[in-house]
Amino acid sequence: MSSLLVSLSSKPFLRKLALRCHTLRHLSSSTTTNPYMMYCVTYCGDNVSYDGKEYPVAGAMTKLRMYDPAKEDYFTVGDKPLPKEMVRSSLVGSSHGWGVFFGPHNSTLISDYWNPSSSKSNPKMIHLPPRPDHLNKTGLVSSVAMSSSPEEDDCVTAVKFKGRQVNIYKPGLEDMVILTPKLFEYFDKGKLMYSKRDQRFYILSSGGRHLCSFSAAESTTPQYHDLRFHNFPQFSVSESLDFVIGAKKEYFVESPSGQRFLVKWYVEDPATKYVEDPVLKRLKPKFRGTGRFMVFREEEDMNMCYTEDIGDLCIFLGNNEPFCVKASSSPGLNPNFIYFAGEGYNECFGDYDIATRTPRNFIPKSISAFSDLTTNGQGQVYMVCDWVPHWVPPVSL
Repeated sequence: MSSLLVSLSSKPFLRKLALRCHTLRHLSSSTTTNPYMMYCVTYCGDNVSYDGKEYPVAGAMTKLRMYDPAKEDYFTVGDKPLPKEMVRSSLVGSSHGWGVFFGPHNSTLISDYWNPSSSKSNPKMIHLPPRPDHLNKTGLVSSVAMSSSPEEDDCVTAVKFKGRQVNIYKPGLEDMVILTPKLFEYFDKGKLMYSKRDQRFYILSSGGRHLCSFSAAESTTPQYHDLRFHNFPQFSVSESLDFVIGAKKEYFVESPSGQRFLVKWYVEDPATKYVEDPVLKRLKPKFRGTGRFMVFREEEDMNMCYTEDIGDLCIFLGNNEPFCVKASSSPGLNPNFIYFAGEGYNECFGDYDIATRTPRNFIPKSISAFSDLTTNGQGQVYMVCDWVPHWVPPVSL
């Protein structure tokens, strides 16, 4: 962290920001868990079939299959009986260790059920207003963000759908607030991020050249921001190919001290081969993994400066709202690293050394490799459909 503070000291804007967030850093020093990845959820017993998929029945004993990046090892949390409200539900996004679930009959709820720190027998659940019929498909959701833990009275939850619509849920309101400005057409698949620094939600445009924000408290007309990039490094021809071949995702993320970064994630071009999805029971493209990342530090007036040094921080990207943690707060985490998780069970996850531009793609562990399954006497083991990997941020103990 000291190297980051030295680099900030020469920039008045960033020095002022660091001083303003001094108190916040000290308040966040309590004992916390490591960040974990919820890799998948398995269960044994009876199923209910719907739309070609198998789902666990209410009360089914589930096991959370977790990955600890600090130890680079797996662990299991179980047995957790599945609440009836979560039968046939899909985990469409997460934030602050809480998941947003879409269920049958347009139901929507927030729960900490999938968090390893939650109660096994009595997970917390908060029901939200039902979503409109035209938003019934879970695949229409691009991201989820929250202003704070849903247990806080002033928590605001935002759900970004592909296209123009953003649903905003506020405590005490029977109906959601819906934002559909024409401007959002340019932010079709943008990822949401909530900034504690200025109490606004942010969405990046496709390509990451523009930023849109709206107030969490007032849900006012969104503001549009042009981003200016500088300090680009020189790349070899082979490195440059990473930027034109394959897929790209953009994320806006804020550190505990209020420093913000724009991250471009480049996924290698899909191979021509296909693999069978073990959950969906159909073929899907086999991805080769992550090629590289580019990180830009926000400076004054929305200037984005390329950097290969974020100090003691590490960034977590995936289907969750992106977040940063201090590596020194979780022994085993690597500073100046990005930890990433793909969007499906068969996609790679791993880490990325920002300084050396080196990715490590890990092949997901086979479900049959978990030791408790070899002695299972409860019948066939299944995976819960539509609960793709998510990073769980540290939780205070």
